[in-house]
Amino acid sequence: MLEWISDNSALINVVANLGMLAIWAFYLQMLWSGFQRERRPRLLITRGLRGSLDARCLVTNMSRDTVFIRSIIVSLETRAGRLRYPVTDIEEIDNSGSGAGVRQQTRQGPIASGEMRDLGSFSAIVTHVLDYEGPDDPPGPHNHWDGLEGFTVHVIGVYGPDDVSIGARRSYDVVRRNGEACLRPRTVDAIQIRSSKERREIDEMLREDL
Repeated sequence: MLEWISDNSALINVVANLGMLAIWAFYLQMLWSGFQRERRPRLLITRGLRGSLDARCLVTNMSRDTVFIRSIIVSLETRAGRLRYPVTDIEEIDNSGSGAGVRQQTRQGPIASGEMRDLGSFSAIVTHVLDYEGPDDPPGPHNHWDGLEGFTVHVIGVYGPDDVSIGARRSYDVVRRNGEACLRPRTVDAIQIRSSKERREIDEMLREDL
């Protein structure tokens, strides 16, 4: 056995070095994966207080660094079709504030790690879109609550020092219970927008809604 080891010492050294290299590569991969998870942005979109359209739309930043919210875009689904409109500015739909600060007029702005932002009630957000009367806004159910079947909230932002758009979206069905419109989420959690294709799509949404 010792003679075989002595005769094949060069091969054994190569195998040992390759094994050590594989172990280091495995640990480096684990470290890199952990680093990517820590750096990966994550936004939660939830409802607060109740299950009706009067519930608050809450956005929580679960990322490690600050996220700057650039735009809030809502897509409505009605019996007449779809309607999409940005609701980033809140001056038109929330006149309860004194108007002294920028935070009272816009949903745009930074959210620190672990912090939550109240975007207002879902009813106010949806009303903002329903009241939109643009050149491509078809007549009929678009401007009436009776035609509303569901909607999607898109939260688009910039993460830390990165110069690429990030975001999340969550869709809700509008169901009637005892004559009251209630929200039913279609997914357990908000869907994170991370892939290059999805980021190009939200960048296109931002350009269209400028």
